[in-house]
Amino acid sequence: MYVVIVGGGKVGSWLARILGEEGHQVAVVEFRRDTCNKLTNEMALFQNENVRVICGDGDEPYVLEDVNVGKADAVVAATGDDEDNLVVCLLSKYEYHVPMTIARINNPKNEWLFTEEFGVDMSVSNTGMIAKLLEQKVTETG
Repeated sequence: MYVVIVGGGKVGSWLARILGEEGHQVAVVEFRRDTCNKLTNEMALFQNENVRVICGDGDEPYVLEDVNVGKADAVVAATGDDEDNLVVCLLSKYEYHVPMTIARINNPKNEWLFTEEFGVDMSVSNTGMIAKLLEQKVTETG
């Protein structure tokens, strides 16, 4: 499987490392130069040759084309910015026809935007997941 991850912070870098160790081909796109260097060194340290790090803005079509996003089986938008994550999914789904897009939701108030109409197949909100787990647990014990 070929996966493009936009955002090389904690979420993106760990996901890349896990997928790479499982034998999947991964391209990580990261905007911050220092984070790119850190991630590149980390992948070399762990001898993870399945992960390629690209320093650039994942919202830009030329960067997505550079990582051959049109051949990706999935795109994960894992930046710390909801607007960037929506743009990545929108471009990936409708411009490059990626079969699966997954977006990280940082602000729960934006959750309503992360729909198929905006190119998001699945979304992940840590706050939303914790709230649902708490609600479920309270209901079970109540």
